[in-house]
Amino acid sequence: MKYRLPCERCGEKLVIDVSQAGRQLVCRCGATVEIPSLRAIRALEAASDLPDRPRRASWNRGRGIVFAAGLLVAILGLLTAASAGTSWYTAQAPSLPLPQEIEASLTDVDELNAPQAWEMWKGLRDQGLGPYYEPPHSLFQGAVQRVFAIFVVGLVALAAGITAAVLSMVLPRKPARAR
Repeated sequence: MKYRLPCERCGEKLVIDVSQAGRQLVCRCGATVEIPSLRAIRALEAASDLPDRPRRASWNRGRGIVFAAGLLVAILGLLTAASAGTSWYTAQAPSLPLPQEIEASLTDVDELNAPQAWEMWKGLRDQGLGPYYEPPHSLFQGAVQRVFAIFVVGLVALAAGITAAVLSMVLPRKPARAR
C-alpha cells in the first residue's frame, strides 16, 4: 500500500511504500526527507487512489529551452530544404552544342590545306590548348549534387528539430529516488 509523506521544506506530499521504511527520499525541492518507521507510515494519509503510472513531467525552463531549440532547428531545416529543393527542382542543364555548330567546326578543319594545318599544329604544340575549362554539363551535375546534399541536410535538421520538440513534451520527469 502507498502513503503520502509531506516534505518538511516545501509541503509536497511524496508517495511512499511501506517497503521504504527507514530510508531517505529526496524531494523535488532538494530536501532530504526521512521516511518513518513502519508503524508511523501507517498513520500517514493513504494514497490508494493514486494511479501506479508516473505523472508526466511538468513544464520547466529546461524543457522550454529544448522545445524552442527544437522548433528553431526544425524551421531552419524546413527553410533550407525548401530553398534547396526549389533550386534542385528548377535547375536547367546547359544546352549542348548543336550538331550544326559541330559540323561547321569540323568543316573548317577539313578545309585547311597542309601548310595551314602544319602551322596550326605548331602553334598548339608550342602554346598548348590554353587553360582547361571543365565542361558546362559536368559543372552543372556537380552543382546539382551539392544542392541535393543541402536539401538532405535540411530534411535531417527538420526531423531532428521535430524530434527534440516532441521529446521535450512527451518524456516523463525523473522519479524521486529513495536512498
